[in-house]
Order: sequence, then C-alpha cells, then structure tokens
Amino acid sequence: MAKDLIPPPSPAGRPSGDADAERQRAREREEAKARQGGLWSRTTEPDPLAEAVEMTDRVGEEAPPPGDSPYRSRFGLVFGVLLGLAIATLAIGAAVYVGTTGNNGAPDGWSQWKPGSDDGVGAAKQIATHVGRKYRLDNGNQIVGVQGGPLEVFDVPLEVALRTAPQGGDIDFINGKGLMYTLNGLGPKGSVRGGKPSEARHLLLRREALELALYTFRYVKNVDLVVALLPPKPPTKTKNKDGTTTTSTEDSPMQALFYRPGDLEPQLEIPLRATIPAKTPRPDTIPAAESRRIDALTRGNLFLASFQQGQNQKAFLVLDRLPG
Repeated sequence: MAKDLIPPPSPAGRPSGDADAERQRAREREEAKARQGGLWSRTTEPDPLAEAVEMTDRVGEEAPPPGDSPYRSRFGLVFGVLLGLAIATLAIGAAVYVGTTGNNGAPDGWSQWKPGSDDGVGAAKQIATHVGRKYRLDNGNQIVGVQGGPLEVFDVPLEVALRTAPQGGDIDFINGKGLMYTLNGLGPKGSVRGGKPSEARHLLLRREALELALYTFRYVKNVDLVVALLPPKPPTKTKNKDGTTTTSTEDSPMQALFYRPGDLEPQLEIPLRATIPAKTPRPDTIPAAESRRIDALTRGNLFLASFQQGQNQKAFLVLDRLPG
C-alpha cells in the first residue's frame, strides 16, 4: 500500500521532489487568488496593455472619417470661388493686353486705316483727306473736298450756341475742344458742282460726315465736339418767259452735323465696318438697310447752321433744330 501512494515519475523526467515543490507553489497561487476575490474575479491592478487597446478602440470610434469633415464642403466652395476669380482676372488682363494698342486706346481691328498722328489738327487733316477721297458721284468725280481744322473762323475760336427745339426750345452754350470739317463742293457758296441735288446725295454726304466724326472720336485725343459743315444747295435757276435764265442770289441755308462723343458711344465700341461698310456706295446705289441706319445716326444731329458775332465780340456757331 505504501508503494501505491508514491506518485509516478514526471513525464519530463524531473525528480519527484520537483513535482512536489511545483504542486506547493500552485497551491500557494490558488490561495492568493482566493484571498483576492476568487479564481474568476478581475484583478484591481490596471493592465497597461488592455488600457492601450481600449483607448485605441475609443479613438477609432469617436474620430470621424476624413471625408465626413463638416468644413470640407465649405472649404471646397471657397477654394472654387477664389480659383474662378483668379482665372477671370487673368482672362480679363489678357483680353485688355491683346485687344488694345498704344493708339489712343483704340482696339485692334476697329478700322483698316488710321491717322498717323493723334494730334488734333494734324490728325483731322489726315482724316479729311482719307475720307473725302472715298465719296464720289455716279460719274466718278469726288463729291466734295474735305478740310479739317479747329473749331474757328478767321482764326477766331467759335462757341456753339444750340437751340434745343424749333419752337419753345432753350439755348445751350456748349464749350469744349472741337474740330470742324468743311465739305466743300467747289460750286457757288461751296455747293456741289455737277450732278443734281437729291435726297440720296444728301444722305451720302451725311454718311461722309458721320464717318469723319467716328474717326475723330476714335483716334484723336481730348476732342469734345465735332462739326461737319455740309455743302448748301446750289443757287436755283429760273427760266423767264422771254427765254432768259435768272439765278437766285439768296443764299441757301447751311446745314451742319454736330456730334459729341456720347452721341456715338455704341458705334465707337464696335468695328467701323459694322456702321460704315468698307465699300463706299454712289448716291444711287446705297442699300436700303444702310440708308435706314445712316438716317437714324444722322437725322437727330442735323442742324441749320450760321455764324454770328455777339455784342461781347465773341463768335458763335448757331445751331437751330430743323423744323418738323
């Protein structure tokens, strides 16, 4: 019986004394655990590894994913607006740089021809020569010779006195730096020599005056007023009963086109050919659409014109509205 109480050798080949010592240490560990609250009770000492794992889990649960930031949409919107403004600014700057030259701010391509100077009188003379040679009668002769210069008569500066209406209108005195063009037909009193007066010829002369004004406002600096004196009607001739002819000595009323820059502002912002086609028609070949456009741009700026001297010795260009 005593032999039966002796435990078998250890499977690891240890002596039996070591097994007893191991069992003793196991009993001691079990008793210590029991004193701390039982075998399955949790230890009160903190486990650093477990706390680290738990903290990592909480951070993962509380931190929103990058795509869900409440400021992401606002940042994207602001960035898009700023980027759009930057692109627009660059585009406008490029357009201004490409679309303008040093020629008095005139855009490239406004006209195929331009004066070589922006000086008032010098440029006016060049414009007068260029435009005047384009306008001709049906027989090919130039209608009028055009002279350009300052707004003055006999070297005396003119002040414009304008009546605002044929009847009941006011009188406006208009000051400014002006240029004046005289359309001289080389006939009596400057009337057109050759051909017959007609509404079509008068319309063509108004087209010429309009073109003079457009070139002036576009290319000449600091011009406030443009006056174009149209040729008067030639003296009338009357046949008498005895077969003789009588020529009237009474002067025909002089007409003038008067413009300020604001009158032609839309036309100065588009190419000249959109208003005045490059091919100049003859009096009897003006297209109907062009006739309506020229009439609309000149009729309201057409006046009866005369020169007067005031009691203060000042010289005036008096402009009266046409009746009707």
